Amino acid sequence: MDKRRLKLLVVEDEPDVCTTTQAYFGKRGFLVSTTGSGLEALSMINASNPDIVLLDIALKDLSGLDVLRRLREYDKNTKVIIVTGQMYPDEQIQEVFKLGVSGYEHKPIILEEIERLVNQVVGRKPPPAVVIAKKKKEVFERIPKNSIVHKLTNFLGIIRNKCENFTLNIEEGIYKDKSAEELVKMSVSIMKDIEDTVDRSMEVVEQIKENKKT
Repeated sequence: MDKRRLKLLVVEDEPDVCTTTQAYFGKRGFLVSTTGSGLEALSMINASNPDIVLLDIALKDLSGLDVLRRLREYDKNTKVIIVTGQMYPDEQIQEVFKLGVSGYEHKPIILEEIERLVNQVVGRKPPPAVVIAKKKKEVFERIPKNSIVHKLTNFLGIIRNKCENFTLNIEEGIYKDKSAEELVKMSVSIMKDIEDTVDRSMEVVEQIKENKKT
């Protein structure tokens, strides 16, 4: 494989997920672009020819599956990994693979797992451990298939990604030139974001409680 930086396009309408994914893969040598629009994603793929696309299904203007269908009408080669919080039956997932995808991951996003899958697809590393994928599948099979739980899992994923991204930056020395005061300010900002996300998560929990009563 050549030494050029690989191009990754993240198609996701959750800004926090875009930010953490972009930061994570950017530090690992990828050229990362993001968009929350399915229509814009098609234009960006045509213009920049990314090596790999992380594609969410639940987009606001054009679903990820529609993006994939349109893309495959003229482009059979661009590698696409579906990343979704939607819970589909196995038969429907198989239909997605028939559209030509290189991977399929459930939310909340675990960045290390996405990295392993991306590296597998581009030929950088061997496939991720089967036991990891199996364990995650078993966990999600126990989650009720409804939009409220989908929201909650996304919120929990946002919280995890914010903490993970900051911790990785510290551990890998990305912030080594920052002062203690700057790190404290960054920590406070992250904690405020997490606090807001927890509040939103609690609203979803209350919805779940109300649904159980009815």
